[in-house]
Amino acid sequence: MLKLYGLAGACPMAVHIILEHLGVDYEMVMVDRDLLMSPEHLAINPMGQAPSLETEDGLITESVAMLLHIDEKFGAGRVSPPAGSWERARMMMMLMFMASQEHPAFSLWLRPSRWVNSEAAQDELRKSAQARFAVCLERLDGWLEGRDWLIGDSMTLADPLALVHIRWGLRVTPPSSEYPNLWRFAQRMAEVPAVKKVMADEGVGLDGS
Repeated sequence: MLKLYGLAGACPMAVHIILEHLGVDYEMVMVDRDLLMSPEHLAINPMGQAPSLETEDGLITESVAMLLHIDEKFGAGRVSPPAGSWERARMMMMLMFMASQEHPAFSLWLRPSRWVNSEAAQDELRKSAQARFAVCLERLDGWLEGRDWLIGDSMTLADPLALVHIRWGLRVTPPSSEYPNLWRFAQRMAEVPAVKKVMADEGVGLDGS
């Protein structure tokens, strides 16, 4: 059985959704944010982060790596386009964009003290990060123009991660709810049975909670 270590509403939620959507046998362990740097959790993830995924072969960290592994082992083509297809390349592009552009921008906005010490520098970093995150949300909003899903006509690996970032975006200026395609997509995603169950299990909603 797979064991997923996660934080409510954070990027582990994307992995949680895919596991639930595919009907994979898994155990969910919610980690208290205050205990991420505890010796017990550092023994699981030396970076003091979540998610982490225990498999029969060993531990996997990084959300995109987990999503790809779950898809390859259990997906049977249900949550990703065929290997070698243009659509799969697009899905991979979106996953990498969200992981390497959106996520860091939000992290810099949320905790600038991790990077700079002075309050003035932190304020400047927050402003720059918020502007960068807005650029990322605009691009994501454009990808969803006239579409129900980021790729194809059903949920792929990219969609749950997009939902996570849209929820984060409710906290910044302008909030993600002001991007029409993003908010329409988020509301649609929230009605998908697996998504609805995961959000209920993690105690999160589309109100920023």
